Amino acid sequence: MTQEDFYRVLDLSVVIPAHNEASRILPYLRAIRDTLSVQSRSYEIIVVDDGSRDETAALAVRQAAQPEFVFLQLSRNFGKEAALTAGLAAARGEVVVMIDADLQHPPELISEFVRHWRAGADMVYAQRVDRTAESRVKRLGTRWFYRLMNGAHRFAVPPDAGDFRLMDRAAVDALLALPERNRFMKGLYAWVGFEAVSVPYTPD
Repeated sequence: MTQEDFYRVLDLSVVIPAHNEASRILPYLRAIRDTLSVQSRSYEIIVVDDGSRDETAALAVRQAAQPEFVFLQLSRNFGKEAALTAGLAAARGEVVVMIDADLQHPPELISEFVRHWRAGADMVYAQRVDRTAESRVKRLGTRWFYRLMNGAHRFAVPPDAGDFRLMDRAAVDALLALPERNRFMKGLYAWVGFEAVSVPYTPD
């Protein structure tokens, strides 16, 4: 089996929550599609419009005319957590990747995620390594947030890890089975307890 074949023998779903991303969503969707076309024999790109007030929905609908794209539209702005949950519920892949539509997450990291999944990880998440562009107040707030979250020691929420991640189908199903309606996804990723691997990245 060649390296190319190794990466292509899986079914892959990518969930993209979007809110007012009309100025950049089309080139980003194309970049993700180009990345996935060499990763998977079968893939789908699920765009979830979270009540956008610009042309995001119209542009995503146009893109969804292609068979590898799926478009979901929430009736109003419910927030990113709800959009992610809707996308996960619709995803059919053996593995599912979640990625933001704001150009901060490099699609090329998906191949690294897949490599770790192949090695046995149930969940692979991107961990931000550079916050120098943020204000000192925001950096301090982020640091205290994770300190408070992890203070109870019941489970650990990895610092600087967001929603950009890959999850095995078993992890996705476990997450969807949780009864919470108002979801804090970063906490739930840790709560379900699957083996996770971090991949360092710097936002674009």
